[in-house]
Amino acid sequence: MFSIKESKPHSIRKRMISNVYSKTLLQSSTDVYELTRSILYDRLLPMLASSAATGSEVEVYALNYATTMDFVSSYIFGLGNDSNFIRDIEMRTKYLSWHFKRSEHSFWFQEIPRLTQIIQSIGIRLVPKWVDVANSELHAYTLTLCRRASQSRQIDYTPQADKEQRTRPVVYTQLAESLKKSSGKTEDVEQHQTPQSMELHIASELLDHVIAGMDTSAVTLTYLIWEMSKDPDMQYELRKELRTLSPTLVMENSAAMPSARSVDALPLLHSIVMETLRRHAVIPGSQPRITPATPTSLAGSPPLPGGVKVSAQAYSLHRNEEVFATAEAWNPKRWLQASAKDREEMMRWFWAFGSGGRMCIGNNFAMQELKYVTAAVYSNFATSVVDDTGMEQVDGYTAGPEDGEQLKLKFTRLELKGEDRLPPLQV
Repeated sequence: MFSIKESKPHSIRKRMISNVYSKTLLQSSTDVYELTRSILYDRLLPMLASSAATGSEVEVYALNYATTMDFVSSYIFGLGNDSNFIRDIEMRTKYLSWHFKRSEHSFWFQEIPRLTQIIQSIGIRLVPKWVDVANSELHAYTLTLCRRASQSRQIDYTPQADKEQRTRPVVYTQLAESLKKSSGKTEDVEQHQTPQSMELHIASELLDHVIAGMDTSAVTLTYLIWEMSKDPDMQYELRKELRTLSPTLVMENSAAMPSARSVDALPLLHSIVMETLRRHAVIPGSQPRITPATPTSLAGSPPLPGGVKVSAQAYSLHRNEEVFATAEAWNPKRWLQASAKDREEMMRWFWAFGSGGRMCIGNNFAMQELKYVTAAVYSNFATSVVDDTGMEQVDGYTAGPEDGEQLKLKFTRLELKGEDRLPPLQV
């Protein structure tokens, strides 16, 4: 879907799966609730508690990638078929090595694919051979997850029948069923008639979802926790807000979890996520669009002919000082203190997920995931910086830290009896 240039085929593909990424479905889904509860209470929080108990520092960049990969792969392929990277450090390390290797050389095949292929056909390589190896490994891994998901569709997911922690492969099932119904009816899928070709078609589509869902949320979470770790007062204010949830997200309440709607409704938490997405936009680079056949005027420009590539970028939009005063500062309270009119204008310039028909299909999933993880971390821990060398964002289409492996934090377990300057917490 992400690589489809023409509007109509893109719209057809997006409609096939957009409903499983809707906010209404995500907030009411028992699958999303269970995978969130399992990833937080069974994987992430125990690992952080273990580090806090020994006083050891945590390298959070790779951990955030593991967390977001577990979230997105669990939703797409089902909990039990997912990556489990929080626990499986060896596989996580391999996967991220493949991912970062290919990311460094994405320009050629992304921007000038035909020219790149022609040049390589005469023996001139624009990208190293190990990039091809990394791509092959990522493709094979995604295909493995797809096959697990396909096999697991036969499982009875009722609690009585399934003693393991499992959820349904929601996105995989939706895409597979939609493509099956559309086979031969649309240009998009008519060439994928055999089971083998359809399997590859599904895997190709879902690889985009996996990479996009993992990459962007991991970087956002990294900058959010980094900013919070430098601001103990903000942590304290957020903790007060989090303790209004019922039930709370403390580890001792692992049998239950607050609803997605109640977490989403917390104003300071929402502002912290929004400000991080604004100040540290993961994709600050240009978002290209192609003008339609009919001459079109954009922002008062003369009519532009069809087929012209135009673009805007979140980096510039998010730094409009007339809308975001002291735009370089990370200030979550700007979203709370703004008037309704000013907040509406801020949202008009907010472009972390794009807008229109090409807007990020997973934006609701990302927001829900980011809020739950942030809420879970700061309901149980205080964080402080040990080493944040190289946290300046790189200059590129996707902008992670210059040296992400240097973000080392200390996690301190919060007491339940008020020693953290808050009223006693009822468990």
